[in-house]
Parts: sequence; C-alpha cells; structure tokens
Amino acid sequence: MSEQGERALEVERKYALPEGVEMPDLRELGSISEPRTDTLVADYHDTAELTLSAARTTLRHRSGGADAGWHLKTRAKGDARHEVRLPGTRRHVPAELRAEVAEVLQTRALLPVVRLITTRTTTELLDDAGVARAEIVFDEVDGRVLRPGVNRHVQWVEAEVELVGDEPEETFADVEKVLFGAGLQRSPWASKLAHVLDGVEPATRPDMDAPAIRAVAWVMGTHVGRLQSLETGVWEDAPDAVHQARVAARRMRSILQIFGSVFERDRQRALRQELRWAGAMLGGARDAEVLIEEFSNLLDGLDSDQIVGPVHDRIMDGLRARHGDAHTEVRGELTGERWDGLLAELAEFVADPPSGKRSGRADDVLVALAQKSVNRVQERFETAKADPEEDENWHDVRKAAKAARYAYELLAELGHESAEDERRKWKAVASTLGEMQDARLLADELEVFEQQARDAGEPLETYRTLAGRLATMHDEALSTGRRLVTELI
Repeated sequence: MSEQGERALEVERKYALPEGVEMPDLRELGSISEPRTDTLVADYHDTAELTLSAARTTLRHRSGGADAGWHLKTRAKGDARHEVRLPGTRRHVPAELRAEVAEVLQTRALLPVVRLITTRTTTELLDDAGVARAEIVFDEVDGRVLRPGVNRHVQWVEAEVELVGDEPEETFADVEKVLFGAGLQRSPWASKLAHVLDGVEPATRPDMDAPAIRAVAWVMGTHVGRLQSLETGVWEDAPDAVHQARVAARRMRSILQIFGSVFERDRQRALRQELRWAGAMLGGARDAEVLIEEFSNLLDGLDSDQIVGPVHDRIMDGLRARHGDAHTEVRGELTGERWDGLLAELAEFVADPPSGKRSGRADDVLVALAQKSVNRVQERFETAKADPEEDENWHDVRKAAKAARYAYELLAELGHESAEDERRKWKAVASTLGEMQDARLLADELEVFEQQARDAGEPLETYRTLAGRLATMHDEALSTGRRLVTELI
C-alpha cells in the first residue's frame, strides 16, 4: 500500500505496417542484440465512461516480459509520456496508482475494459560498448473489448521504437530511414488501447427502461468506485474513511441480497460472503470510532460537578487504544490476498455481470424486488411486536429497514419517480432504530468501564448518571422507531 513505484519518462514512437509490408533487416542500423520474443498479456483498466482514455492516460496490468506488473502512463510533451511502474501480482488496481489520477477519476470505478495479447519481438540498438541505445519491437497484437454487448475484436501488427536513458531524439531519424525505407508509416494511434477502443462510445447511465442486470451493475459500480477511492484513506486512517468504506461494502452486499436474482447465483452469493467479511474486517475500527464520538458527546454533555473521578481518561484512553489495535489489523488485511481478490472480483463483476434467472426491464423487475424488501420489514416488525422487550428483534427490524432504504436508493439513482420519497422514509426508520442500537451498545461498553473503575476503587457516580441517560435514549429511540414503522406499513 505504501509503494511509490518506479517513475520514468518514456520516449517512444509507434509505426504501422501496411498490408504486405514486413520489418526490415535491422542490421542496417549497426550493432544490434539478438532478438528476444515474449508473449505479453495486458488488461487495461478505465471507467465505464472511458475517463482515462479521454485524458490520454492508460492504466494496465501486464504479465510476461521484463517489466511485468502495473503501469500508469500519462501525457508529456511530444513523443514522451510519464510512466509509473509497480511490480507484483496484485489483481486489483493499486491504490498508489489510482491516487495519481484521483483528480480525473473522482469516485468513478476503474474496471477492466480491454485485454491485449501481444507476441513481441524485441531487438536492442547498441552503442560501441554494447550498451542499449533504443529498443525496437515488432508486435503482433490481438485486442478485445471486455464490455458486454460490444463486439470489438481486432488484430494487427505494429512496430515501436523506444529510446533508452538519455539517448537523443535524433536517433529516431536514423531508425526511421530504415523503417520508412521498408514501407512502414507513423501509426495513427496514440496507443494500442486507442486502437482497440476506436469507435467504442463511453457508457451512459441507465434508467428504468434499461435491462435490469445492466441497471443494477451500474449502481453497484458507483459503490465499487467509492470503495476503490477510499482505500488510501482507510490505510492512512483519514477522517471518516473507514466508515464510508464499510458503508460502501454494506450497500453492495445489500444490493446483491435484494436484487441478486438478476445475477448468476453462485457468483453473487460468493461476492456477498466476501463483502460480509470486508464489513466485519472494517467493523472493529469503525465501532471504536463510533464509541469514541458518542462517549465524547455524552461526557461533554455533563456538568463539571457530574464528572467524578478519572472517568474521561478511563473511557477515552481505552477506546483510543482499541481503535489503534483495530486499525493495525485493518492495515494487515489491506495488504493481503483476500482484500486484493475482493476488489478485483468487484471490478470484474461490474464490468461483465453474470446473468441470473431474472431478466427484463429494470422497471418490471427491480420495483417488485424492492417491494419484497419492504415485506421483510413488515415480517420482522410483527416478530418484534410479539416480543417487544427483546432488543435483537428491533435490531432485525432496523437491518431490514436499512435494506429497504438501499433498495429504493438504487431505484432513485435510476430515475424512478417515487423512489426518493421511499428512501427517505426508510432511512428515517433505520436511523432512529440505529440510535436505539447505539444506546444499547454504549450501555454494554459502559458496564465494562464501570467494572474496571470498581476494581480500581474509583468513584462510580458518573457511570450511573451516563447509564440513566443511555436508558432514556434507548427508550425514546425505540418509541419513535416503532411509530415510524407503523406509519409506513
């Protein structure tokens, strides 16, 4: 996560080989190396809107050859491009490279958009001491667009000349005498990616008339982008980053739970399970953040004469230590294979979603599935009313209300006219019952701190004052939540 990457200025020109034209004998240039042939497989990543391509920027992961790994190339002057390289086999886009183009991307998701398979023959132009001056490559390229519904598969051959080190650009002229003499021409394409994407339009936001699978995948993609954009912030423990990353994971898991039937069952279930893991992994640090904030507010709300003993230090020092330990665990997971696999699978899933048993227009399929989420709220509400003293039942109502909120949030993003009103209503229910749940969790934590204070022989009055306030908060939130649910069902 903290790698800076190798930076270089790439100075390169590309050449097309018209039909019938072959590479010349490069020995005409002078001393050269023995040719080396490699097979390169490169996956290019961009947003659905092709944001990076519009900025003449390329981001790829390539296997094979001497510089396998991740490469980000951005514009420079003339034939030059700035390049950042990160070696390794990480499957998902490294946060370090995404940060390089964060201003262009904002929170858009980076997805695999093109795969290139290249058979490359490399010959080095050498100086009198046998040191490379330039690389001359002949590429046989097979390129395919990965977007569903885009049947774009092209094959071609081309050549490239890349200067090595401080080799002057006049060397291009020497090489081009031989290349042009054999019939090669300057390529009309700035990059291989531009060649493959020729004629491919940026994707546009779907609406309720779009196929249901495309509509859900698009909204999923907005949350994938948020999660990707938050990775560095989570690593650095930036304010609210862990919280928002956990929210993104929970939203995606909820979307798959409610609308999962539009996707292939086994794959969406496996993804849901990994999102559950991610939410739990982030949960320790996030829960500590919430406890720090809530206890700080509670203590600040007391009069000075109500704080007896070292209550503030005992609670806040203990929670800060817990948060530090939890964040260390999060950092360990961010560098692990499971996190890498989750982010890679999310990008691949959104880029090319696997079809499930439910299909049709979003308006025909998704509205009915959203209504089912409301039905689940009603079922859990009936259970809770039958045993109103059991807080866990009300927590289940809250989770169902949050799912309904996310369901109508998705419909609202697709332009459904009444979905925003429904989203706001279920958000109010989930938020209010969330306050009840928070009060219960705070009370449980308070008991632990009170016992620690008792064992240390410290005064207990403040803990009992806080316990009374939390009990009131719990009961008021539960009463309001019950009323809101009753009004909606």
